[in-house]
This record gives sequence, structure tokens and C-alpha cells, in this order.
Amino acid sequence: SSGINAEYGESDEDPTPHRRLNLCRIVIGYTRKFACSSPVSALNYYYLLHGIQNEEGEDMFAVCIADLIQESKEYRTLLGYLDSAGRKTKGAIDRFNVNHSLIICTVAEAAEKRGCWEEAVTLYELASNYEKVLEILIEELSRRFMSNDKGHEHVHQIACDVEKRAHHVALRKQFLLLLDLYQFHNLYHAGKLEEALDVITKLQLVPLTQDAISHRIQGFKSFSDELRRCVPDILIMVMSILNKMYRGASQNSTSF
Repeated sequence: SSGINAEYGESDEDPTPHRRLNLCRIVIGYTRKFACSSPVSALNYYYLLHGIQNEEGEDMFAVCIADLIQESKEYRTLLGYLDSAGRKTKGAIDRFNVNHSLIICTVAEAAEKRGCWEEAVTLYELASNYEKVLEILIEELSRRFMSNDKGHEHVHQIACDVEKRAHHVALRKQFLLLLDLYQFHNLYHAGKLEEALDVITKLQLVPLTQDAISHRIQGFKSFSDELRRCVPDILIMVMSILNKMYRGASQNSTSF
């Protein structure tokens, strides 16, 4: 066959003038008329493509679902969702005898490639792939650490929600550390300097005494790139806290 992009294909095995219909092209072309307005109906047609692979070796059923979700944004209807208690509510795809987690991960990967990190996190969690969930959230938490805006608050809120369910994951320790650093950051910007210093002291990331310097330097070498990205801003905040506390103490001592 000449590939997915042609309605007709030819094969050396076929006698002339026989040609082969490209089922993928026909199904995709037909459903394009109503896919966004009636995604569940389109899904039923896409199931005809289950087991057919494109040139990259991807299952065309999964590829079509990924494209359908990108256009319709109906992933809750098609794939299901997690309720507030973390229980999965089934979607239209659950009616089919397919590897649901594999297909959902394919859709999540497509969302991740488009830069839709929040959608990717939702989908990877739906597939119970918490390694990928934490991998994406760690990157986003690190990237937005110093952005004092709604983006900072939003990713923090999502991460705190996921933390309740993401147990027994290799990346959990690093994930929890970043959540603690967000707590430190928020306390600092709220003017709660003593509480912020208490948090960063317990984390043992920054040397606050002369004796701790060599140990903290060795620890820095084991940090991930995402954590190292936050260190310069952490140091600046810690120095600012110590400076303000020193000035406050000096003013109090001179007032007597």
C-alpha cells in the first residue's frame, strides 16, 4: 500500500488493475464531518481501525482518538475521569476490548508534545502512570518556582491534589521536596520570615552554619536539574531573610 494518506493503494501481490482501498483514509474522511459534534459516534467508527498500524508503528485507533480529543476536547466523555475521591468514572472507550491504559497514554503523550502539560497530567493519572505525572509536575514546579503569578499558584494546587494519590513512586521524594520549597517560597512572600526559615532549615538544603558548608556542597551534586534550577533563588531568599532578621534584631538592641 502507498500509505495512510491515500484512499487507494497498490501492491505487487495484486494483479493489474486491482487496487486496494485505504480503510484508514476512508474512515477518517467520513467521520471528519461529525467528529467534533458527535465524538462518541466517531469513536465507534475509529474502532474499525484497531490493530492497523501507521508507518511509525502506532495503532490507528489510538492515533485517531488522540486527534479527536485534540479537536473536540471531550476527553472526559471519551476516556473517563477521576472523581474527587480518585475513583475512575468510565468513558466511552471502556466499551471496547482494548488496552485502555496504553491508548490513554498515547493520547497523553500527544498532549505532552503539544505543550499541554495540564491535560497530559490528567490523562497520565487516568492511566495510573504516576511516574509520568510526577515527571511533568516536577518540571512545571521547577519552571514556575519564582513566578509570583496565577501560574505558580495553579501548578502548586494541582501538585498538592496529585500528592494525595501518588504513592510508591520513585520520583515522590523529589516531588515532595519541591512542594516543601513552594511552601518556603509562599511563606517568604507572605512576610512570614521566621516560618520560612524554619522550613528551609528542616530541609537541610542551604548551609546556615560554617560546619554545614562542605556537607551541603556534596548534597548539591546529587540534586536533579529541576532542583538545581531553584537553588539560586532559594539562596537569595534565605540571605534576604537573614538580613531582615539581623536588621530587626539590631534595631531592637539599639532601642534600649
